[in-house]
Amino acid sequence: MNSIRKQCLFASGAAIALWASPALAQDTTGSTPAPEAAERASVKYLDLSASLGYSTNPLLRTTGSEGSFLGRVSARGVSAWSGELSSSSISGFVEGTSYFNDYGLKSIFSVNGNTTRQVSETVRLHASGGVSGDLSGQLSNRFLYVPTAPEVPDPTVPFPPTVEDPDLFSFSGRTYRIYGQAGAAIRTGTRSNVGISGGASRAIFTGSGLDEYTTFYANGSYGLDLSERTTVGARLGVSRTEYDGSDDNSTIINPAATLRTQLSENLTASVALGVTFANIDRGANERHSTNLSVNGSLCKTTESERLCGRVSRYAQTSATSALVTTNSVGVDWFKKLDEAQTLQLSASVVHYVSEDALADKRTSNYLRLAASYSRRINERLSGGVDLGARNLHREGPDPDTDISGTVFVRYRIGDFG
Repeated sequence: MNSIRKQCLFASGAAIALWASPALAQDTTGSTPAPEAAERASVKYLDLSASLGYSTNPLLRTTGSEGSFLGRVSARGVSAWSGELSSSSISGFVEGTSYFNDYGLKSIFSVNGNTTRQVSETVRLHASGGVSGDLSGQLSNRFLYVPTAPEVPDPTVPFPPTVEDPDLFSFSGRTYRIYGQAGAAIRTGTRSNVGISGGASRAIFTGSGLDEYTTFYANGSYGLDLSERTTVGARLGVSRTEYDGSDDNSTIINPAATLRTQLSENLTASVALGVTFANIDRGANERHSTNLSVNGSLCKTTESERLCGRVSRYAQTSATSALVTTNSVGVDWFKKLDEAQTLQLSASVVHYVSEDALADKRTSNYLRLAASYSRRINERLSGGVDLGARNLHREGPDPDTDISGTVFVRYRIGDFG
């Protein structure tokens, strides 16, 4: 119990330090200073929340599960700044929950940072990194980002590899993940661009029976602007995973064709269609696999709303399986109802096919739903309701569905947003 409290306090300190440090909020322009008239923008705030509620099976346990009333405190800090040539942001989230049964105190946290810099008329560099500590997949049902205005991600900056391991939802230990990546987006002509990036991630588990591992990955992409609204291209992703305590490893190669188009002023669609080639060497058995990969999204963005639907299919390695094929459909919605009220909704259905080194398959399905309503009481104080549901269905006994609800108050320090 003391170690958990220390983890929670350490993560809280890290999140608050990231928010509060003025040195981190300074724009660095290197040897090419920006003009004096260059417009700069920044936002910095810390949200402190306290809530009371109930959860029917918070740890998604198969045996010995029980519901519990709970008390929860959390902190979410954001510091973002931009200049003529660069932009950066750091965000930290930490949550401590005290269950009124024998579950005791549990904590989760996430810290992420990213930066981009235009180093010449044709070259832009980017880097990102982060660390998280999760328990029974609870981070997947938290709203870690509440936009002050809906934003569209930069398509030339890749996200870190998505990791969803179905074996960790009912895992009794803690899961830590660390990642870092860097790259460049290069304009090669008036209508074309090239992107390169690389990085690494590390998975650490506090319980026995799971293999910790390190993944190295690299990406390359090419884009051609057919018009002001439409870009086509190709990309190639390569990843290699090495497991601790053995010579087990896996290599995944994923070439894909890409399309991104702006259907209207507020509607954008993107799709990547490709093939995954996997070579897995685990448990003294080596096998090869070929599979279809899909990644698509349709997003509507206005001044007060962002609505995105997503569909994906991809292959990855995991802590216990040689290969996991993930098929998912999801939707994320943020709506500013008026100057005082906001509403958020996130839902997804995921189907997993896990294969061991002998090609024996296991299937599982994960359903998650989260909703949040917030109303501003004054400039700094707000209140609201969070609702969530998670269901895991797999071969063998299934854990009971977790349905949770909390009522919260939130106080903001810093910018109003």
